[in-house]
Amino acid sequence: MLGHRETPASSGAPTPDGIGLVELFLIFSQLGLSSFGGGVSAWMHRAFVERRGWLGEGEFSAALALARIMPGVNVLNLAVLIGQRLRGAAGAAVAALGLLVGPSLAAIGLTVGYDALAGSSVLHAVIEGAAAAAAGLLIAMGLSSAAHGAGGAMRGGHRGEAAVARPSWFVPRWQNLGAIAVLLTVFVLIGLMRLPTVPVVLCVAPVSIALAYFAMRSDRGER
Repeated sequence: MLGHRETPASSGAPTPDGIGLVELFLIFSQLGLSSFGGGVSAWMHRAFVERRGWLGEGEFSAALALARIMPGVNVLNLAVLIGQRLRGAAGAAVAALGLLVGPSLAAIGLTVGYDALAGSSVLHAVIEGAAAAAAGLLIAMGLSSAAHGAGGAMRGGHRGEAAVARPSWFVPRWQNLGAIAVLLTVFVLIGLMRLPTVPVVLCVAPVSIALAYFAMRSDRGER
């Protein structure tokens, strides 16, 4: 669904065929139960990109963009896309169930006991602290993805031997500037001007795709 798959670095990271459905369910259940205040996508990035290497930065960014413009809940869309990428239709179903079942049961339990703690200042402080931490995680994930996109993600759609052997300064300066321009444009239009996400993505995506296309051609010509 997300195109050419970035192969994990040569560190023995499991391939999709080696990822069990039970393992995938437990990972998403843990993410759903341990994430508060809208920071689930940041924890997904850490779990699947940083820690396990099952997805590349480009794959995760593409999934996140699709999840945001698709109808429905963003984090659930992202879970379905990641599950489908790793284990197909079964993985998508397991990811959705893992993300929903645990938090749904927890929410029911918390709702039952909320009346007894509704006026507690401690509960209010805990909720505000969780929301602040989630915002920090989202900012950190955005900065990490932006740095990767500006520095080396536009060299190609994979992390093969050639990509590992070549430092990021091999990327032509115009590609770096183009990636940064796209990032800033989307940030200004959506984050500051509050324009609708879908029209902005539809207008900016052709420019970004063109930059990636010419970057891939340049990369192949230098090999």
